[in-house]
Amino acid sequence: MKRGRVYNRIYTPELWEQVNKENKMILEDFMAEYRQRKKSKGTIDGYFQDMRIVFIYILKQLDNKSILELRKKDFRNLSIWLSEDCGMSANRVNRIKSAVNSMLSFVEDDDEYDYDNNVAKKVRGLPRERVKDNDDDFFFTFDEFIKTRKLLIERGRLQDAVLLSIGFDSAGRKNELFQIEKNGLTETNKTNVVIGKRGKKFPLVYLDDTKELIAQYLDERGDDDIPSLWVKRVGDKKSPITKEALYDRVCSISKVLSEVRGEECNIFPHTMRHSRAECLKQGTDTRLLDENGKPRVYSLDQIMKFMHHSDVSTTASYLMNHDDEEIDAMFGL
Repeated sequence: MKRGRVYNRIYTPELWEQVNKENKMILEDFMAEYRQRKKSKGTIDGYFQDMRIVFIYILKQLDNKSILELRKKDFRNLSIWLSEDCGMSANRVNRIKSAVNSMLSFVEDDDEYDYDNNVAKKVRGLPRERVKDNDDDFFFTFDEFIKTRKLLIERGRLQDAVLLSIGFDSAGRKNELFQIEKNGLTETNKTNVVIGKRGKKFPLVYLDDTKELIAQYLDERGDDDIPSLWVKRVGDKKSPITKEALYDRVCSISKVLSEVRGEECNIFPHTMRHSRAECLKQGTDTRLLDENGKPRVYSLDQIMKFMHHSDVSTTASYLMNHDDEEIDAMFGL
């Protein structure tokens, strides 16, 4: 069934007028995020229409709740409704699932929302040409991190190398990274205290090689009276960077990471956060060794504390699914 026909059968201006205002506000914020990411107009329009369908379903079937209150079974029932009641193809249903995953990943990472656990990700897509969820589920490896950082340094992009290195080491959110000040960074392995989600206060941590890179960057930057670690240069003039510009710097690293991987991929602040959690859980950081000289494997509880999560299930949702690998290992396959 064609996309427009399904949409026009579900959406009406009268129903959209009744949709939960918080859901509409989240959608507006999400669309603004995708415009900043320079997503194509077609992608943005498609996601907007898809989320309208989802919110009208919530209006009619789930008492017009906030999408942030929904549970795993609600998203599973949404998939069934789209497939069985609306007659959508598996690929079409999976595209809508992708839109939901993307929006909730954005909310999960944004400091303005009290939301830490994207349960929609736990609902499997329908079989038949499973659509890769989205950029927000992308992970890069420790080896890719090292190679990308090395290329940034070789190309004279020291500030971007520091941003990648401290962002990965600390698993900091974009707002937390933005708050880092330059003073004292080369004396310890912790930043100044930043304010995270729900007003939590803590320093971000980083390893020795990152500290050495920070020192190299600050030496190249020279003296100035700007407290922030992040600056922009116009000629000989320096000025503090905006949060949006810092976000763009992270996104600009995507091209270098794509060279390393050999295929196009996108990196965002939360990509570093998720990738760091996965790296610690799998024990792939060769800078962190156990008593036997092997890369240290961290427990879920340890990673939860490091990520400043309140619930271990939130931390678990940040990690890749290794069920198939574990089952194979159980039976020596």
